[in-house]
Amino acid sequence: MTTDVDRALAELVEAGAVAPGTAPGEVVDLIVSHARSLDGLERFTGLETLSLIACDVGDYSVLSFLKGLHVLAVENSDLSDVSPVAGLPLQVVALRRNRIRDASAVIALDGLQVLDLTGNPLDPPSRSAAGTLGVLVTLDDPALADVNVDLADAGVPLVGYRVGDEVWGCSTGLALTAHPEAGHVVTSLEDLAAVARGERDAGDLLGVRTDDEQEET
Repeated sequence: MTTDVDRALAELVEAGAVAPGTAPGEVVDLIVSHARSLDGLERFTGLETLSLIACDVGDYSVLSFLKGLHVLAVENSDLSDVSPVAGLPLQVVALRRNRIRDASAVIALDGLQVLDLTGNPLDPPSRSAAGTLGVLVTLDDPALADVNVDLADAGVPLVGYRVGDEVWGCSTGLALTAHPEAGHVVTSLEDLAAVARGERDAGDLLGVRTDDEQEET
């Protein structure tokens, strides 16, 4: 059975980024997108750079096997537990637009140089600790961070983040759209808060139909 990770490797071979016949343990850089499972990732023991884009896998514990990983990017995914990265030699970590509340395992990494946690429902202790790391850290402003917490508390797979003065909204994981990395919209703190309160539908805000709406049509 071909796994999502196998598919990712095949795509890199097809693109010429990895030589045909390369063993998983010899792959240095890997991009996995739209995965619902990371089964088999533990075979990629030589990875130095890993990108997980628009994934909805639930369990990210396999990351703990990647003992040579220096760069990790997880974006627009359902990542909530970062404890598997504890002790890894990570230097650059971009965990944008996920479901992370407790980032302490990442914040405690010894060799960390760059950390991006924007678009997450971070708890106050994580925000405070990250802000005093002494490395290049990017966080949401307090008002936006609070709204992201409200969305997470409401069980809505939606987060907000800023680009300049604009607030953008996007989904985390694959519950609302098959392409959460692309379905971003300009919105406002007020509209995001309305979704958190149940006064507005997340799919409506993103311009996508929910599963219930699809069944009715």
